[in-house]
Amino acid sequence: MKAIALFDSCWDGHHPTYFRFFTRTLLELGYQVVAFCPEPKKLHEWVSSHCPNQIEQFYTFTAQEPEIPSTSLFDTSFYSISPLRRVITTLAYWKYAAEALQNASLKIGFTPDLVFFPWIDSYLSPLLTHHLVNKIFPYNWSGLYFRPLHLRVKQRLSFVRLGPLNPDAVLKSSYCRSIALLDEGVADKLQNKLNKKPVVVFPDFADQSPPDTNYSIIQQIREKAKGRKIIGSLGSQSKRKGILTLLKVAEQSIAEDWFFIFVGSLTEYAFLPEELMQIRHLAQSPPHNCFFHFQHIPDEAQFNALVKECDVLSVVYENFPYSSNMLAKAAIFKKMVIASENFCIGERVRKFRLGLTIAESNVRQYVEALRCLFNLKKANFHLIKPDFEGYCHLHSLEQVTLSFQKILAAI
Repeated sequence: MKAIALFDSCWDGHHPTYFRFFTRTLLELGYQVVAFCPEPKKLHEWVSSHCPNQIEQFYTFTAQEPEIPSTSLFDTSFYSISPLRRVITTLAYWKYAAEALQNASLKIGFTPDLVFFPWIDSYLSPLLTHHLVNKIFPYNWSGLYFRPLHLRVKQRLSFVRLGPLNPDAVLKSSYCRSIALLDEGVADKLQNKLNKKPVVVFPDFADQSPPDTNYSIIQQIREKAKGRKIIGSLGSQSKRKGILTLLKVAEQSIAEDWFFIFVGSLTEYAFLPEELMQIRHLAQSPPHNCFFHFQHIPDEAQFNALVKECDVLSVVYENFPYSSNMLAKAAIFKKMVIASENFCIGERVRKFRLGLTIAESNVRQYVEALRCLFNLKKANFHLIKPDFEGYCHLHSLEQVTLSFQKILAAI
């Protein structure tokens, strides 16, 4: 029986969900799984509950964010240049993973046949060659590439980003057996860069846990909404989520029969001081058409309860040329979206008719899109013909299994 190691030292946002379902998929495919994550005890409990027949194939170890060498260790200011700091950080991730894998292998008596990084982005950097990584991490590996920015957005001095300056240089390692990504729109570009090395598109799936109808703030939202149409900004409330734009939309649509909810932890560092002051002021004295709850949403069942409560989900992200599983949430619960018109999100919304797309940061277009969407839903919903089922199928757990089979075939 072959063994696969899953390695992720980050445990916020989507990370626990992906890790749990990747673990279950691999166990059900008949592999031994050696899991490295920040909360191995909770993961073991989840696997015991969801995969009791495969628990003997499962091993857990702790993985934390590695310690990054301090700049004070270096005499010159040259180290403070961002690209070099990124190289040092990336090397620290590889070294930590290698040490953790070596120690675990000694304990369990075997070395995994493949290490899969559910967030390979932390292990990639310009100025870092695969030759150096091969010496640090001499194990077969693969990973899920979430944010290949350069494949969507042309970078400065892109004509010199060759050899060690190539952000994908590490992927040319002979130990890298394959690479996965979420954005199907750039798969061919990456494939051309890596020649015959398999590039596998993964579904951006979402947890389908039944909504927790007892989640305390659901009743608060219902009481304050008073039957109005609910537009939701859910999850991490950061600048890139378009929260500032949505606040302006709420301000300009005060006379409409709409109610805006902002639920999730506030990423304060992402905002300018004056922006943060404005948000805090509104949260303390909210307009009658807004609801703020800047706290972490505890689990997927409670997140799903919020999705179910909304009429429209806001996915008008800014400077975000990546995939988002908020579209999967929308499709699962048959909720329309207003989304950014560009990149992966915009392409998917148009292809599957999940809602309307607008230019990011455009308040006027946003208000018009909401009016159009609500009018269509009221009288001519059949004209939209959203393909929720098609999207759910393409981004399902069944597709995760098929994608992993392609990854594992390349070992």
